[in-house]
Amino acid sequence: MPPFGNLYGLPTYVDQHLAQEDYIIFEAGTYTDAIKISYRDYARAVKPQVADLVIDRPADRSRWS
Repeated sequence: MPPFGNLYGLPTYVDQHLAQEDYIIFEAGTYTDAIKISYRDYARAVKPQVADLVIDRPADRSRWS
């Protein structure tokens, strides 16, 4: 799941809730490094497809089946 799939000819998808954030943070190739970028700059560079990707779950996990 590269955050810059466009560099590899891959489609990139972003959840609509993430697209509403001022900034996003993603891993930078290691387990200890991260990149913080404004969502506006990210969207301008990558042009991701925004979609409803998250399934809301009840807060009470015991009700999950």
